[in-house]
Amino acid sequence: MPRRSAISVSDVDLIMQIKQEVQDITISENFPDIGKGFVFWILKNYFDLDREIAAASVIDSPNDKRVDAFIEEDEIIKIIQCKFFDNPRKEVGGNEIVLFKGCLDWLKKPEEVKRLNLPSFYDVASTFSERWEEGVDVQLHFFTFGRFSNEAHHERIVFNNTDLRERVQMYFHDIEDILALYKSKSQKENPLVNERITLELTPGEYFVKRGDMPSVVATIKGKDLLTMYKKYGDNLFERNIRFYRGARKGSINAKIIDTILDDNEQQKFWYYNNGISFVCRNFSVKDDVNPPILEVQGFQVINGCQTTVCLSEAKQRAEGWENIPDEVQIVVRFIKAPVKEVDLITLYTNSQNPVSEIQLKSNDLIQKRLKEELARYSSPYFYSIKEGDWQKLSAKEKRNFRDRVIEMSEAAQAIYSFTNDPAFARRWKNKLFSEKYYEIFRKDISAEEIILPWRIRKVINERIAKYRREEFNKVKKEPFSFTEEEKTNVLKKEFLIYSNLIILYFIGKLIQKRYRQYTSIIAKKLLNKKLEERITRIFDYIIGILRFSERLTQETNPPRFLKNFDNIIYNEIQKAVEMDHARAGKDPLREMLPEI
Repeated sequence: MPRRSAISVSDVDLIMQIKQEVQDITISENFPDIGKGFVFWILKNYFDLDREIAAASVIDSPNDKRVDAFIEEDEIIKIIQCKFFDNPRKEVGGNEIVLFKGCLDWLKKPEEVKRLNLPSFYDVASTFSERWEEGVDVQLHFFTFGRFSNEAHHERIVFNNTDLRERVQMYFHDIEDILALYKSKSQKENPLVNERITLELTPGEYFVKRGDMPSVVATIKGKDLLTMYKKYGDNLFERNIRFYRGARKGSINAKIIDTILDDNEQQKFWYYNNGISFVCRNFSVKDDVNPPILEVQGFQVINGCQTTVCLSEAKQRAEGWENIPDEVQIVVRFIKAPVKEVDLITLYTNSQNPVSEIQLKSNDLIQKRLKEELARYSSPYFYSIKEGDWQKLSAKEKRNFRDRVIEMSEAAQAIYSFTNDPAFARRWKNKLFSEKYYEIFRKDISAEEIILPWRIRKVINERIAKYRREEFNKVKKEPFSFTEEEKTNVLKKEFLIYSNLIILYFIGKLIQKRYRQYTSIIAKKLLNKKLEERITRIFDYIIGILRFSERLTQETNPPRFLKNFDNIIYNEIQKAVEMDHARAGKDPLREMLPEI
């Protein structure tokens, strides 16, 4: 059953704040309606996408078959549908869910989508069908700034129990989930810091460890863990390094669910499962009562998200269950840990489902060195190598860095796009930290080699954002304020929306052409107050060429073409540079880039 808790007075204030943020995005991005602004807000806040990736993820088609956004990751495809209600008490009905799940039938048949003459939707359908054949997992996410009806919840449960369940799952995110996300984003500490729970322990099956980090290891009933998850939702996993990965056939999660559902295996669950690890603010054990009671304050799951959500999935799949049977028992560990220790505990306790390559590299010595060097730079940069490390800083500490905040994953993507392959960097973010890690982060890599591509990408993103807001989105919002010629000129640059990493690559190639190499010394020489002005000139020069690119003009599906990028377009840029050199007798690159 869906949650029906009343909206508190404090929640009303938060709802107004979120509405204002969505309205501000709608205005600043020149979206035609607030629904598009809500999609953008979700992509930035829930999925942590930067503005340009979020913009490229939005499916801006009039007949998008309920697909508002499409996110392709290494192992998972996420399909997003959003419904914004001015009244957060309004409900999404069951028919909306039926229509949403129907998008899969379209995405599996790109040739049928092609007939609709919707290039961006055809691009995602082509991508989806290819990745589906490869065996990718799929998540359908429905967000509403309201609630879901009982019929909607029924449709979701039925869908999640079909033959596709090992690869495809649908998730609901209502107003309460959105508020919980907003609250956790706006505070630096555990969002459950003041929450308290009491758990019944199995007599004789618990152990208290004393010392600097007091801990208790105990056996609890699975239904008690499920009760916590129902009450707190994903807030329970704020300090966990990943959320639920789904239950693909043959996966560990699928086996967890099978064990819970099997009457003959339920009693063995305690032996099969690694258990749940929590960090907490404090705990106490009352052993003078029967059964003993464990009281815990300020708790967070740091390892066990998969098991916890599997309990919920198992209950949904079971018929006739009011709750998880008492036979399903779980080992839990609560650790009273200071904040500085939580990240290491979180990392080292995650072994049942391997952590991502990006997360594993956060403690690499190269990353720690770069973090220190960037912090000591003449204008200091904050190099974020762990989730939440920026949020932990005080307002005063944040002011020291201003807007100079570099995410480790963004740095890797920028470096590899700048020097090697923008298509690979966009599609395989996780592989940048496995297959390409030591190629990107050499032992002798300098701080300047991090900063230069990052600053260049920042200029590119700002220029593309300006085009998107003031030209592309405005044409769609106010078509009658443009002449046909003006519309044509605006749409000639539509490729920009999908091209930030590709343009970064072009600029890297032109820098190599200008200096016949690229080194840390060249990076250092270019990093001065004139960099942004120079990159803006190069950006405009490149766009002036690409607007009339024969290859791009002939391309009926620019998103698809640019995603599978090769050097054909760069050859056009190089040819234009040489022609300008011959015509004017001056090398245009010497005009735009300094002597070194």
